[in-house]
Amino acid sequence: MYIVIAGLSSIGRNLAELLSKEGNEVVVVDMDAGKCAEIAASSDVMVLTGNTTQKSILEEARVRNANALVAVTGDDSDNLMTCMLAKEMGAKKVISILNDVVHAEAFKGAGIDVQVKPSAIVAKHIYRMISQPYVKDFLSFERAEIFEIEVQEGMKCINKKVSALETPNGTRILVIEREGKYLNEDAKIEPKDWLTLIVNHNSSKKGAEFMNKCFTKG
Repeated sequence: MYIVIAGLSSIGRNLAELLSKEGNEVVVVDMDAGKCAEIAASSDVMVLTGNTTQKSILEEARVRNANALVAVTGDDSDNLMTCMLAKEMGAKKVISILNDVVHAEAFKGAGIDVQVKPSAIVAKHIYRMISQPYVKDFLSFERAEIFEIEVQEGMKCINKKVSALETPNGTRILVIEREGKYLNEDAKIEPKDWLTLIVNHNSSKKGAEFMNKCFTKG
């Protein structure tokens, strides 16, 4: 694939190196000549110094041939302009990080796929660690969240069948895993089992209440 990355933030650099190692053709564009020189010296990616909100720079980056353009600067206005120009010029897919969720509607209205800035994701992970320590990992999507939970001694769900747990509307247990094997819903929950749940955003409060009821100790 041919990928254009706008912005040499830590995200842009890591993404460029990851894509390049997988054998993709990658071009990165940034206004900071120092950052451009640094990545050019340490990797195989192509580098351009310039402003991606200018059509001439995107033309030089051959964005019309790109399988994807990814905008990862720290400025939502620049990311939006870059993505809109890239779409107009023929990039097959445009993706942008979102520094401020206030701007989400503008991006979606322009048909741009967005990813909330990692700092917000890290904050959410820390929140889960504090408020729901039994949650070991989670993924947040536009309409739902998926949680991974490791069952521990003393949790209220132990020795109960998955099918007997009264999940509220909008919450569903997808998988129960034990020692690498997936069990059916008639299995009784044991310590060290892993459960994967999906919770609809509209039901997040009831989903949290359900998890607190089942996966706290005592």
